[in-house]
Amino acid sequence: MAFDLLRLSGTDTTGWVYRRRRTALEALFADHRLTAPWVLCPSTTDPATVREWLTSWTAVGLEGVVYKKLEGRFEPSFRGWRKHKARETEEAIVGAFTGSPAAPRTLLLGRYETYGRLR
Repeated sequence: MAFDLLRLSGTDTTGWVYRRRRTALEALFADHRLTAPWVLCPSTTDPATVREWLTSWTAVGLEGVVYKKLEGRFEPSFRGWRKHKARETEEAIVGAFTGSPAAPRTLLLGRYETYGRLR
């Protein structure tokens, strides 16, 4: 899965901003009609699309979305990409634990059923 382009036909593209590298990557896929096993990672700047991805794709294992400033350059040894992790939460009551309170090893959890009974 391709998500960035650091070199193109012998040209170092790391000095280009991400927007330009992404455009070149998309053109590379189109010009060469690349298909499986090559995959172009989906990309968007639309917040609604990102919300949909986080809502619908987590069911099939999406861990989150990675993002970068469009005007950011590639910087070796620097984490310019950020990740927004998709998280599912559930409320529970801790009934007991093993280990120390600061670093428990195991937890005994309880949750309320729909009808209010603690299980």
